[in-house]
Order: sequence, then structure tokens, then C-alpha cells
Amino acid sequence: MAKRRSQGTRALLEEMGSLEGIAETAPDISGRGVRVVNIVLDRIRPDPAQPRRVLPEPIRSEFLAGHLNARQALERWEALVAEEAARLGRPRPDWRALLERNPDDRNAETFETDPPGMPGPEEELLRSIVATAATIRHGGQVSPITVVEMDNGSYFRIETGERRYWAHHWLNMWLSNGFDQIQCIVVPAASPWRQAAENTSREELSAIALARQLARLLLDLYGIRPDYSRPIPNDWYRQALEYRVPRGEGDALRAALGGIQRSQFNRIQALLRLPDSVWELADRYRLEEKRLRYVLKVDDEALQVQLVRLIVTRNLSAERVRQLVESGQLPAILQGAAPPADEERATVSERVASRWPTLARQVTRADLSLVAEQWVRRQKPDEVRQQIAALRRLLEIVEQRVQK
Repeated sequence: MAKRRSQGTRALLEEMGSLEGIAETAPDISGRGVRVVNIVLDRIRPDPAQPRRVLPEPIRSEFLAGHLNARQALERWEALVAEEAARLGRPRPDWRALLERNPDDRNAETFETDPPGMPGPEEELLRSIVATAATIRHGGQVSPITVVEMDNGSYFRIETGERRYWAHHWLNMWLSNGFDQIQCIVVPAASPWRQAAENTSREELSAIALARQLARLLLDLYGIRPDYSRPIPNDWYRQALEYRVPRGEGDALRAALGGIQRSQFNRIQALLRLPDSVWELADRYRLEEKRLRYVLKVDDEALQVQLVRLIVTRNLSAERVRQLVESGQLPAILQGAAPPADEERATVSERVASRWPTLARQVTRADLSLVAEQWVRRQKPDEVRQQIAALRRLLEIVEQRVQK
């Protein structure tokens, strides 16, 4: 099959440039066949082949099949979060309070709507939608979503911006006062490359979402595109296991995936071999490739699923997963006949590294004055000074890596 010339897509991306400041550039963009309009939410549908998943998989499948409307999907998700919170011993989130919180108000007392404890993955993801909704409510929609007109305008399919789409549905469900439309850029044709640029510029993709993104771009290079007349199964993405990167396209493809290295590319592509049940768990809990690579070494699918569940419940590091898989006792360990590798053997660095991303996300929602008060109260001044110095060094390292 003929290879697609990706130069055309890259040229389109460069031509459109940033979507920021779209109000000023709308006439110029419209002149190149791109329209900026407000579209009623009910005329817009998500892209079933979007590598980044927003809704929980069971709800997503029912919504795409037409068994649920958008409001029912969000209500089902809200109920799922309530069940998850009950299992974790957390109170149900106060969605109205979260929606009314102005993200720009740094003086707001946030601890009343953010109870202590670690939220589960469903709550984390729905909270991100509600946070986007609050931002739109208080500051307006800064960036339009991009859509493609389908069936002579009978509906529009989202290319980029599905989370903003669901945030508008949330606002429409809770407030019902003018959020039934969303600002859109109507592009002449959808581009998985533009979609990839949006995905990698936002929140970091999970390893499984990145594998789907890799598959979609690689297949596009060979002219293989989704058939939207039927559901798009995971096996559609797995076709990419049969293809190599065409000569001369490697740099552009890896750049579209966030600048990953060639060795990372091969490891991410290998994740496509994992079964659907592992995809769903690993995607929802945002497991990294370095932990999933050892799951690939397990031959039995049932053991793979059990291992991923153990990784999630015990938050096992990549090194612990490697030890488990190479121990020769994995079936016995998963059945409870033998203890798992002693997590206390993990170094301080490993333990901090595995827990810090979740803690950092919680810090952004915390009442920092309260945190500071308790921090200073419970430790000696010299200890606090040492910790502050270590945190400053950590922030310097992170800033250097983020800016690369």
C-alpha cells in the first residue's frame, strides 16, 4: 500500500500554528478553508479512534454505540466515582462546590471541598473535567475545539478538544444557562497528526494511550485509516505491529509522539501485544511503560491481568515487577501462596518517585496555608529548612527537564 506523505500534514500544522488568539486570526484561517463557529453540543460527536480516552471504557462503549446520551454518560460516571469513593472511605465529591470554585482565586479555602486521602482514578479524571468546566465558566472558553463536518453537516466529529466538549456538557447539565454550544474550528479534513500534537501538548498520555497514538500515526503513514461505519476495536490499533516506520519518517513520527527516543518507540509499540483487559486497567490507572514491559514477559493472559491488578493495589515499582516476573513464583504469589517481593527493599528514591506525582497533583488542589502551618508545627526549624532546600533542588531539576 502506498505510503502517505506526512510532509503535507506537517505543513498544515505549521500553517495553522497555535490555536491561541483565534479570535484575531479567525478571518485569515477562514480564508484557508477553516471556519470558526459556535455549534450546538448535540450535533458534535467524539472521535471513536481518539487515542486518549476520556470516559471510563464501559461508559464510553455504551455512549459511542448510542445506548447512552451525554448526560446519562456523565451521570453514570458520577455514580461510578461515588462507588469508588465509598470503597476508599472517602466522602462523595461536592461537585457543585468544585464547579463554583474560581481557578484564579488563590485565596479560596479549598480544603473544604478536597477531603484528605488519595482519590481513585475515576475521581481524578472526572475532577479534571470539572476543573476544566470551572475554568470555562469563570474565564470563558479560551481555545476552540477542532471538528470536521460529516454527512453534509448532519453532525461534526471532534478532532481535538474532547475534554472541553465534556466540560461543556457538565456545565450544561449542572447550570443549563448558555453552555449548550461550544466554539469550534471547522477544519476541511481531520488529521491524526494534528490530533497527536494536541494530545502530547496537554497532559501526558498514559503508556497505553501513547501506544494507540503511535499505532494511529504509523498506520496513517501507510494510508490505513479507521472505518467509522463500525466500532473501532483494539485490534485495529494492533495492526501497527505488522508495520515498520517508513524510511525518512522516523524523526517526524517520534517528534509527534512527544519526542520519544527510538528505543522507547519500540517498547511502546510492543505494548500493543497486551490483551484488552490489560489495556483497560493500565490505561485507567495510567501505568508507565517501564512497569508494563515486564507484564509482556508473562505468557498467560489471566496472570497478566492479575499482575496488573497487583501493581495497582500495591503500587509496585518497575523493579519490584521485574523481580516478581523473574522470580519463577509469580503464579503462587498471585494466588496468595507466596509473599510478593518485599516492598521495604525499595530505596528511598524509588518510594518517593512512585508516590510524588500523585502527591504533587494533590498539592495543586490543597490549601497551601494550611499545609505550611502543619508542616512548620510538626517539625523542627532545621528539618524544615533542609526539606525546603531539597524541594528547591527538585523543582530546579523538574523545570530544566520540562523546558527541554
